Amino acid sequence: LLSERYRSTTLAVWGAAFFILFGIYGLTGWVPTAMIQRGETFATSFGFGALILIMNFAGCLVCSYFADRAGQPRWTMFIWWVAGALVMVPLAFENVHWLNISCVAAGGFFILGGQGALNNFTAGWYDTEVRGTAVGMMLGVGRVGAILGPFITGLLQQWFASSRALFLAIAIAALLGAAAILNAGAPSRKSQQ
Repeated sequence: LLSERYRSTTLAVWGAAFFILFGIYGLTGWVPTAMIQRGETFATSFGFGALILIMNFAGCLVCSYFADRAGQPRWTMFIWWVAGALVMVPLAFENVHWLNISCVAAGGFFILGGQGALNNFTAGWYDTEVRGTAVGMMLGVGRVGAILGPFITGLLQQWFASSRALFLAIAIAALLGAAAILNAGAPSRKSQQ
């Protein structure tokens, strides 16, 4: 995976998976608590978690559709994750019920939706003989981000006594994931046959 042929793609998908899973698990792990702190009811706050996952399903379908149609999976995921970062910013600075719902839903659609597409497109970037290893390693490196995401965003909330740091950290992680995916090389010719 780190041979000259695959190195740029491997590092790109590892970086994207790390940062996006950091953001996903930071968001899904802390959004109920953040919403309770913002004055939402207990039941509504946990409803935000369900909303994220519902929008994840829709986002995966739409992102994958556009990536297939355009033939530009890197750029599609880049756009998805930049959009996800942008919808986190209003959450960092405003606390309005309808805005909370809209931005959390959009975060699920874009950030989580793009990650679902990353799994599929990673397989398409590698030749058959290394495809399983490539996807497994991408997911493994991503899990490090998934472990650190809730831990670090939790620390940030504790240090700053607000959810602002949570949403800004998720926005930054999504932007870093978007930047990383652009460094992926072209899909292997063998994998396209």
